[in-house]
Amino acid sequence: MHPVLLRALLVFAAVVSAAAQPLPKPASPESVPYSRRIWQSADGLPEDFAQSLAQTPDGYLWIGTSGGLVRFDGIRFTVFNPQNEPAFHDESIYSLLTSADGTLWAGTEGGGLIRYRAGSFRAFGPSEGLTNGFVRVVFEDKDRNLWVGTDDGLFRMRGESLVRVDGRGGVHPVAVHSICQDRQGRLLVGGGGLLILDGGKPAYYTSGESLADSSIRTIRQTSDGALWIGTISGLRRFDHGIAGDPFATPKIIRDTNVDFLAESRRGALWIGTYGQGLMRYAAGRFVRFIAPSSLPHNNVLSIFEDAEDDIWVGTQGGLMRMSPSAATTITTADGIPQSINTIYRDPQGPLLVAALNGRLFQIAHQTLEPFRLPSDLRALPIRNAFRDHAGALWLGTDGQGVVRLDKNGEARYTMKQGLVNDFVRAFCEDGDGNIWIGTDGGLSRWRNRTFQNFTGKDGLAYASIRDLLVDLDGSLWVATDGGLSHWRDGAFAAEPRLARFLGEKIWALYQDADGGLWIGTHGAGLFLFKNGQLAQLRIQRILPSDKIHFLSESPDGNLWMSGPAGIASASRAGLEELAHDPSHKLAVRVYSTSDGLSTNQMNGGVQPAGTTAADGGVWCPSTKGVVHVETDAPFLVSAPPVLIEQVVADGRAVPLSGEIRTGPGAGKIEVHYTAIRLRSPERTRFKYWMEGFDPEWTDAGQRRIAYYTNLPTGNYRFHVVAYELNDPRHATEQVLALRWLPHFYETHLFLAVCLFAAGSAAWGGYRLHVRNLGKRFAAVLEERNRLAREMHDTLIQGCVGVSALLEAASSAQEVSPKISTELLNRARNEVRATVDEARLAVWNLRRGSASGEDMVSAISQLAQRIGLESGIPVRFESSGSASPLPTEAEQSLLMLIREALHNALRHAGPHELSVGLTFVRRKLQVEIRDNGCGFDPSVIDSPNGPHYGLIGMRERVSKLGGDFRIASTPGQGTTVKLTIPIARLAGLEGGAEVLRKS
Repeated sequence: MHPVLLRALLVFAAVVSAAAQPLPKPASPESVPYSRRIWQSADGLPEDFAQSLAQTPDGYLWIGTSGGLVRFDGIRFTVFNPQNEPAFHDESIYSLLTSADGTLWAGTEGGGLIRYRAGSFRAFGPSEGLTNGFVRVVFEDKDRNLWVGTDDGLFRMRGESLVRVDGRGGVHPVAVHSICQDRQGRLLVGGGGLLILDGGKPAYYTSGESLADSSIRTIRQTSDGALWIGTISGLRRFDHGIAGDPFATPKIIRDTNVDFLAESRRGALWIGTYGQGLMRYAAGRFVRFIAPSSLPHNNVLSIFEDAEDDIWVGTQGGLMRMSPSAATTITTADGIPQSINTIYRDPQGPLLVAALNGRLFQIAHQTLEPFRLPSDLRALPIRNAFRDHAGALWLGTDGQGVVRLDKNGEARYTMKQGLVNDFVRAFCEDGDGNIWIGTDGGLSRWRNRTFQNFTGKDGLAYASIRDLLVDLDGSLWVATDGGLSHWRDGAFAAEPRLARFLGEKIWALYQDADGGLWIGTHGAGLFLFKNGQLAQLRIQRILPSDKIHFLSESPDGNLWMSGPAGIASASRAGLEELAHDPSHKLAVRVYSTSDGLSTNQMNGGVQPAGTTAADGGVWCPSTKGVVHVETDAPFLVSAPPVLIEQVVADGRAVPLSGEIRTGPGAGKIEVHYTAIRLRSPERTRFKYWMEGFDPEWTDAGQRRIAYYTNLPTGNYRFHVVAYELNDPRHATEQVLALRWLPHFYETHLFLAVCLFAAGSAAWGGYRLHVRNLGKRFAAVLEERNRLAREMHDTLIQGCVGVSALLEAASSAQEVSPKISTELLNRARNEVRATVDEARLAVWNLRRGSASGEDMVSAISQLAQRIGLESGIPVRFESSGSASPLPTEAEQSLLMLIREALHNALRHAGPHELSVGLTFVRRKLQVEIRDNGCGFDPSVIDSPNGPHYGLIGMRERVSKLGGDFRIASTPGQGTTVKLTIPIARLAGLEGGAEVLRKS
């Protein structure tokens, strides 16, 4: 049979068998001084199976459930499982251990061993030597050796690996479920039998009774030296440890699956069973707790005592906390909750309790027992009770007036007998023996067996009365739903200082021995009227509620208050100090469900809404019974350490390590913090301050997250303080350094780069401006030079020709008028040509590009015209494929050729001229020859004499990007060679257009 199936059948058989065996009688919830609180999946647990429990040094409670590992701070559950932690290969956590160094070890059901240290998880499995992943127990011995028990083998941790111990060296193989080390240092390993390792020869024992008896579930040695072994079939105790076969010792509990054993610091042994609930063994006596009255489920899986002396019980139906209780709730013998209206301490008898349903009880033997009334009064709806100085018992009713009982019998008084209203809320007696009765509709004074009534027309603040008090001076104070009235010297006295209470609901009054009048309101908190001064105590954020139903003082000097959110007490002296100094740190003890209250809802509005007993105990009416608080019960006053759990920046979790560096982002920061108080986390309060941003501390109350939006970049220190209401003077603080990094455009480097870039841009702009000015100046100079060249090549050359013709005509007039006339005609034609050339020079840039043939034709015509004008033949030749030139280049080329020809005619005296054009490889080569006198080319650059023609020709060629050369020898003629790149001249047209626009 499969081992798992076998174990299941054994468990089932034991449970069935146990059902027929006598067990200790279950204890009633009221008989055990523990308050209980239960958490289930609806409260935040991933699943209800709470299989194992442990607590780490930081205070967190760790819960191993079938749905993952859970961390609990008293308020919030944080779940770790395969969905959010890669180290988890199975979500069922069966065993937990916190080792001496604070490391948490978790054994899973199939996923091996997990270690939690310094905020991170690590898994141990086959690669570390663990051959079975079902880890049932993790144990640390006195020498801090770690042992791991699985379904198939016992392992010992060595370094970062696991070594199997059983199944070798004479050690019997075991399926381990429990490990314990006894006082002799022996290791006791329980599973399908008992293995004892003591350094020598190992011993192994099994039961001859049954497999269920051999199946050991838990082993524990208590502080008295007794050793306990729980099996599926019962529980054994060994007063002096194990000597010999343990299964030979009789069981003290039979036929019960004992699944877990734990000893509390107070010496009680807690016994968890599978199917029979929980048992506590102390002073030789068993007390049993069962579901549903005391447990969420009768299958108990784990038990643990935390640092606050709380007992935690993990069951199949959820997790339960059992805390030593300072308060108990008393109900009737049948345990049915009773909503209580008033509680009166009868000077001549027990506490009298009026229930909301009108029944009158007395407290006896920690139960509510019916109070004996005459048969004709038993049906009356009793609201409250009061005994006067003569011993008469007054009973107030709900709509039936009042009843007076004395030794002479009973008397009833209603509105028919003069009572102001039949709904009675309060009684008191003044020094003259007058009985004052407060009702829903006014105040009645009973004197000499007659009633005198008072309402609003008589000076009463309001007709609905909540409480009555006769002070030390014998005057009467009347608390109403519309203010506070003061009766003295036979009338309601005007009290200007009490005008503050006009329209205020006053529900409770108390006067201390020093004459201070304490006033509890229903919505405005607590007031103190003393020595003619009225002070409101600003403790609304400290008390559980600002609605006060009851005020009284215990013999230890504490003022007690109850309300719809619980019970609170504070030192009267501390409260008076707070009345004078609002900054005084007041210690307040708040009692709630974590202290044993069945409910926080205390009733009030009808008096007395509570009382203090002679022994100092406080009794208050609640919706589930009479609450009794032991005023001298110890409680924790030291504040728990405050922890910062997580920082979330712009929706992303930030690792917590040293200084937090985050950003850049939108400036949204969440700081999650906590202070671990497992028993009463509702008493813990927080305040925080972001140093460098917040002007002052923020009172967060019970909120455990600080939110910041639009936090500027910079360095900050986040302070969070936790304190207990019991004693706010002692607090704990945690400080977190936070650096919110800026966006790159917010850094000093970026600012410096921007400044540098701006400076560089300004300097670049300045340089560009200067360069543009230079270009414009150069353009102006170029334009001037161009105009000079144009004037020289057109107007000046034309004028020179005209001048020569006119001089010749003048000289020939006397010799031959005909020749003179011909010369004049030539001069006239020359003037026209000069004008045309000048006009062409001015408007040539507006002309479109010509074809190559047009340019060749223009040069040919130029050569022909100059030959005719000079009478000297000018030969023209062209070779290669003609390429077109831009208009300006063509015009410049024509001017160059014309200038060269004119220079030759003017200075060389040639007999023949030639012009040659050669188009080759996108170049134009021009060669102009004459056979004149020649000259020395070095005179071109000489400062002596004007040589504007040659200089202009050189500038034109340079402008065209070409090469200008002159070869000449005196007496041998001159050759002018021009080489112009046609490809480069393609951009000349665009440049000419720009120049033309400028």
